[in-house]
Amino acid sequence: MTTADRLQFRHTPVMVNEVCALLINNRSGVYVDGTFGLGGHSKALSSQLNSDATLIGIDQDDTTLAQFSPSLVQQNLHLVCTNFENLDQVLSDLNIPQVHGILLDLGLNSFSLDDPERGFAFSLQGPLDMRFDRSNEISAETVLNSYSQEKLAEIIYRYGEERNSRRIARRIVEMRTEKRLTQTDELKLAVIKSIGPRFQNKSLARVFQAIRIEVNRELDVLSIILNTALQVLAPAGRLAVISYHSLEDRIVKTHFRELALDIPEQPGMRKDEIKIPLLKRITSKPVIASQSEMLANPRSRSAKLRVAERTEHAIN
Repeated sequence: MTTADRLQFRHTPVMVNEVCALLINNRSGVYVDGTFGLGGHSKALSSQLNSDATLIGIDQDDTTLAQFSPSLVQQNLHLVCTNFENLDQVLSDLNIPQVHGILLDLGLNSFSLDDPERGFAFSLQGPLDMRFDRSNEISAETVLNSYSQEKLAEIIYRYGEERNSRRIARRIVEMRTEKRLTQTDELKLAVIKSIGPRFQNKSLARVFQAIRIEVNRELDVLSIILNTALQVLAPAGRLAVISYHSLEDRIVKTHFRELALDIPEQPGMRKDEIKIPLLKRITSKPVIASQSEMLANPRSRSAKLRVAERTEHAIN
């Protein structure tokens, strides 16, 4: 078994059957996997699409893209190393005006999560990196050593929803005055020294999540791609988003709900006041993994899938 085969075996895409059933609305269309990772979802989509369809895989990590063998899909495949916020430029470069489906799986792929050199997991010792795109200048080390105590507390509270954010930020600043923080174990120690033993693991997860979100601008990028999707989706094209924490899910839920609202014309109403729905929600509530999948793949337990379809009213 090759390295690529072993990685594919280890990586289990979340809610793959649900994604294929809800996303595909044109079996000969153009589909974008904006978080390609190890290609698990794209491989499943390929099995459901016609051979004349086109798949576009986007990922910031060139090492994961390099693991995927194009022979695993039967369609025309384009793999592009960039952030999915650049989707409009990717399509322009490929001379593709519209697509029929976009998938965003906002979770970390197991290949990156299990690599101690990436610094994503508090359970693994490694450098304070946390960059999806390792060419970016800002890393977790940069954030932890250069941000003010107030800014660190704000990030940990906002992105980690950690109520002990001020205490943890103060500890980080105290530790960095003695030496520059460079290792995940040092951030882990700052949290452990600030929190009682009962809640340490939850706080560690929240703090590591918060710093990772800041490093990669995750919520800003999500807002950008949600707006871009409306511009590049063909009528009846669908957008599927799998989120793993409440901050992401809230953004997706609000975006879908607001663009699906229909405000009918009333006497005396100006044209710019008439609001027609630009999206139709395919999932009124988030789809979650089955009990059997949760048991087989713990990563799926926090996953929420929302899908919306572009209406005929949406105009580029």
